[in-house]
Amino acid sequence: MANYRELKRLKERYSLLEEWYGSDFAMTEFSASSHTPQARSLADLLPEVLKEVKAPEASKLLQVQSLWEPIIGSAFLKYVAPGYFKGDELFVEVSHSALIQELQPITGTICRRINERLGKDFCSKVTLVCSGGRQRR
Repeated sequence: MANYRELKRLKERYSLLEEWYGSDFAMTEFSASSHTPQARSLADLLPEVLKEVKAPEASKLLQVQSLWEPIIGSAFLKYVAPGYFKGDELFVEVSHSALIQELQPITGTICRRINERLGKDFCSKVTLVCSGGRQRR
């Protein structure tokens, strides 16, 4: 049986959920917390996701995305992102065209860091492109 403090905490939690979701969904959210599985790290989920991916380029991109911060460093993280692979060449999307010229000298370093983490011949070349410049398939 729940004591006074536990009941008070549950009532406060329900009140917050009701305020956030409205009375229609508060009870659903309140009861769902006991059935929601604990968070899992991306590293644990990645092998399962990769099994479902058919294109080898998509699989390679997911692997690079999961390790992108240590590869690129926090200074550039919000300006560059792995965009897509064509064969073994990684196209990195850059938020502004002026950054392409500034970052061009480190493309070899990016490629080397990827290969250090994912295998010797994982990436043959890194090419910088403007974000959104690639047409979606």
